[in-house]
Amino acid sequence: MTNHGVDQAEKLGNHLCKTGVVLTHFYASPLTRTSKTAEAIRKAQAAASPDASPPTPQIVKVPDLIEQDFGYYEGKSFQARAADSKKTGKEAHREKHKDDPGFVDVESKESMAKRADGFLDEHLLPLFDTDAMSNEHAVVVVSHGILLSNLWRRLLLRLPRRSLTIAPEVTAARGDIVLEHLGGWSNTGYLHLEIRKDDPKTNLDATAEKNGVVSPSDEASVSSDTLEGTAQEVKQDVASSTCNSKNLTGYSTKVLAVDSKQHLVGLKRQRGGIGRSAHDESQKKLTGFFKKRRVA
Repeated sequence: MTNHGVDQAEKLGNHLCKTGVVLTHFYASPLTRTSKTAEAIRKAQAAASPDASPPTPQIVKVPDLIEQDFGYYEGKSFQARAADSKKTGKEAHREKHKDDPGFVDVESKESMAKRADGFLDEHLLPLFDTDAMSNEHAVVVVSHGILLSNLWRRLLLRLPRRSLTIAPEVTAARGDIVLEHLGGWSNTGYLHLEIRKDDPKTNLDATAEKNGVVSPSDEASVSSDTLEGTAQEVKQDVASSTCNSKNLTGYSTKVLAVDSKQHLVGLKRQRGGIGRSAHDESQKKLTGFFKKRRVA
């Protein structure tokens, strides 16, 4: 992890504290960078409320949140499109090496969908059980770009069709939102969702709308055309990984921020190199560049 990466993580932790968010659950990929980012967020909260009761919760490291496994290609440079083939360079490379000893292919979309569902079923969605919802929860999930995009699409499948709204400031900043493609995450950029249980009045409004009466809040809702498009886009994902667990029926979801980088405003990039050795165990120290003097 570089000095700049550490600064970004610390800025994020401090930003969440300043917004008054008191996190109740921390979930993170067990890989180094994500674990350190989650720890920076947790440290900021613990420092802001040293006498909090109960104390700041510990981080739960979840293997299902690890980034896509690139198999044989892990650590190798990206393959450019092959000049003499309609296949991509990666596809041509796979054809050439698939029978090599030790070849492991890139993790499939189906496998990633299954892992995302596993996290939702085992960790996130149980928080919406009746007993667990006696108190509000504020959950942070720290993972990797490709996995987070898959996780969002799998969560989107659990949300009732007319339950999703988008904050006006999000559409003002980003224009039209394509729900199934909220990815393209920046480093420490975050998606902020608010999920709340519907009240009886909301349910009455939904019934009225179903019977042809438009509710006053309809303009703030995502259009039915957009949601139908979303259903079509994720149809293949549904077929590839069965969603046989609970959906968030009776809850409404509001998208408050997409890839938010507000905490990074004014942050300048630090130089890497030797100066990052405190955060990167693989970084050499200055003495490592000189040969030891031989003693006669």
